[in-house]
Amino acid sequence: MSEQPITVIATLRIHPAQEKAALDAIRHCVAQSRQEKANLSYQCHRDITDPDVFVFVERWTSPEALKEHETTPHFRAMAEVFRTALAEPLHVRITREI
Repeated sequence: MSEQPITVIATLRIHPAQEKAALDAIRHCVAQSRQEKANLSYQCHRDITDPDVFVFVERWTSPEALKEHETTPHFRAMAEVFRTALAEPLHVRITREI
């Protein structure tokens, strides 16, 4: 039996002054991540009551696929922007459907 896919839920808060750089990096990463073979779904949502908050919902074929994703140029570029753009620590949950 093959391993069940994983879902990543990541929540972050961006400094308002860093919004443009963060949005550019997010949009690029989303577009490129959707092209990865092991990606099943990759979305970023913006909170409608708190526009500084973003929520990523990603589905990957396996934990190993996620680890590989984290080495890609587009992910690393976004992570570099987040080093100065995040207003608080990133919160990540890695889950499996029950």
